[in-house]
Amino acid sequence: MMARDSAPAAIVRLDTVDSTQSAAFGLAERGAADRTVVVADQQLSGRGRRGRVWRAPAGTSLLASIIVRPRLPQALLPTFSPMTAVATAEALRRVAPVAARVKWPNDVLVGGKKIAGILLESRARSGVSEPGRDGPRAESGVSEPGRSFLGPPSVQAGLEAPATTDPATTIIIGIGVNLGQREFPLELAGHATSVALETGRAPDRETMLAALLEEFDAWRVRLEREGFGAVREQWRMLSDTLGRHVTLDGVTGIAVDLDVDGALLIDAGGTVRRVIAGEIAWDEAAAGSRARGR
Repeated sequence: MMARDSAPAAIVRLDTVDSTQSAAFGLAERGAADRTVVVADQQLSGRGRRGRVWRAPAGTSLLASIIVRPRLPQALLPTFSPMTAVATAEALRRVAPVAARVKWPNDVLVGGKKIAGILLESRARSGVSEPGRDGPRAESGVSEPGRSFLGPPSVQAGLEAPATTDPATTIIIGIGVNLGQREFPLELAGHATSVALETGRAPDRETMLAALLEEFDAWRVRLEREGFGAVREQWRMLSDTLGRHVTLDGVTGIAVDLDVDGALLIDAGGTVRRVIAGEIAWDEAAAGSRARGR
C-alpha cells in the first residue's frame, strides 16, 4: 500500500541516543512538525513495556519514533496501536519478505516469534504517560511495548465526536524492527527473531524505513479519514491472536475479536470480556482441547 496525500517525512538521523522516544519528545516540545521521524543506530535506554529497558546491538535494528499530532476523537486514540502494527507487518511482508503477523496489542511476529514491537506514549500538559506500572528491567533484542492509552470501560460515547487536532496532545509512536541479529540472549532466543534469521540476510535499513513510512502514512490516512473499520479488518486478517486460548489481565478464554477502540474481546466461558491492556499468555493445549470439542 502506498501513501497518498502525505508530505515527505522530516527524518532526524542520530547515532547513539538514550531513547528515540525521548529524542522525539524533545523535538516535539520545540515545535517539530507532525510526522517528524527520529531514527537512531543504537539506543541505550529505550523504553519498553511496563517500565522495561529495551536494548539492541548497534546497527542490528530499525529504531524509529514518529511524532503524531492526532486527528481522532480521544476515545479512538488507542487505535493508533493496531494501525501501526498492521503497517509494520505489511512493510515487512513487502521488504523481507516474511509472513509477518500481529499479536495483540502491538507486537509483530514471524513463525510465532517477535520480530518487531511498538510503543505508544502520549504527552499532554500534565507530562508523559507511563508505559507501565512495573519498575525498570533491562532487556535485549526486541521490545515488549504496550499501549499507553487505555480506553474507557465503554467507548461508544465520544466515537462520533468531530476529529480535531488537539495541540495539547502529542503521541510518539516508537517502532523497533529486528533486522540483522543472528542470535539473541538465552532468555529471548525462543521468543525473538530477525529478518536475517528468517531469510538469511538483513535488508537495507533505509529500504525498510521507506516501506514502513509508506505503509504508516497510508494506514493513518485511512484511520483518520474513514475510522477504524478498515484497519480493524486488516488486523483481523493478520492476527496471530484471534482464536487462541489466552490469559490476559486476569481473564482466561478464547480471543474472539478486536473491539471498536482496539480492545481485545475474550470469550470467557460464554461471557465476552473486554481487555484494554496487558501481556498475553496463551495455552496451546487448552486451545487444542477446545478445538477438538467443537
